[in-house]
Amino acid sequence: MSVTPNNIVTYGSANMPEADSVTVGGAVDFTKRVAFYDISPAGTVDWVSSSTSDTAVKAQIAGRDSTGAIQTPAAVTLNGQSIVTGSQSFERLLYGIITGGNSTGTFPLSNPGGTAAVGDVACMAHACVLPSGSNNSDTTYHTAQAATNTSGTTPPTITLQAGDGANVAAGQLIWLRGGTDAGEIRMIVATTGYGTDVVAVNRDWTTPPTSSTTYKIVQGMLFDILPNPVKAITRCFSTAAADVPSGSARYFFEKVFVVNTNGTTSLTGAQVEIASESPSLPSGALLDLGMCTAQNDANTASARQQASSFLPTGVSSFVTQPSFVNVANSSTLAAGNSAAVAQGIWLRLTLPAGTAAYKGSADLRTQGTTT
Repeated sequence: MSVTPNNIVTYGSANMPEADSVTVGGAVDFTKRVAFYDISPAGTVDWVSSSTSDTAVKAQIAGRDSTGAIQTPAAVTLNGQSIVTGSQSFERLLYGIITGGNSTGTFPLSNPGGTAAVGDVACMAHACVLPSGSNNSDTTYHTAQAATNTSGTTPPTITLQAGDGANVAAGQLIWLRGGTDAGEIRMIVATTGYGTDVVAVNRDWTTPPTSSTTYKIVQGMLFDILPNPVKAITRCFSTAAADVPSGSARYFFEKVFVVNTNGTTSLTGAQVEIASESPSLPSGALLDLGMCTAQNDANTASARQQASSFLPTGVSSFVTQPSFVNVANSSTLAAGNSAAVAQGIWLRLTLPAGTAAYKGSADLRTQGTTT
């Protein structure tokens, strides 16, 4: 079966403390996802699981409020498919963790305890993207037209209500509220290429939704249970700061991994680039990419902040972005969903002295050939 967009997943590394003077990098951590999540407009967030059994899972979030200050509300206990509402307002989410999460790399969070999740867990903005003007607690929904599971070269999809395809984006969540598959949560991974109002999602449905299925579209984090149970999510460089205007440039390093989770098919001619930063980085700031020369690289760096000349062990050079860089292993991302085939990537953030605060995200893109 072909490698489809949902098969390519970006995971974190063992050490992502979001602090400048401690070890970063290491081996791939399949329990940790790397992502950029904003809430627009700023607002509170809620928690929910796709499983009615998740009534002892604990979860915690950290993010910046509208003033830029980091807020860390107390951990909450989930209530299955029933919403647990929050009261803290955020405009961007920095870190999230649920029961069993690795505390090395989710600063300022640590494992909150509780019982491991058996369903997908979402931390989602209370105000919905669609239906416009609705929130998680009301009963205003949109209705799906159809859905499919993975077939040949096509990933799992859902056909949204007419007109909705133009108003959603990759990274947003589809939360099914009624009809077939009610309660399931999926992440949108692609919004084009599969037909009008058709979006691709991160994995197959238990039973593909039908025209009886209602849904909401929300912003937020998804701790998906498959193909690997995700228990922590972090936003790279979220605490990196420039020196004062009269000071010196600073250079920050973080390590992530791209993995082909397809069980049988390799992605050949595989290349990775930082396709864009949105919005554009401030003048002089750069986000570059250094590809590890061997897959399953477990090298670390002694600190996140280093000199401009620093080159992590196992990396031959940094490449100015956007520009596609071949992966190791003869440019092949092998099938297997294992550490042995995980492709490590070091990210280097350059901040000239006096660089203004920046709220944005990066698009790490992988391309290749499949069958």
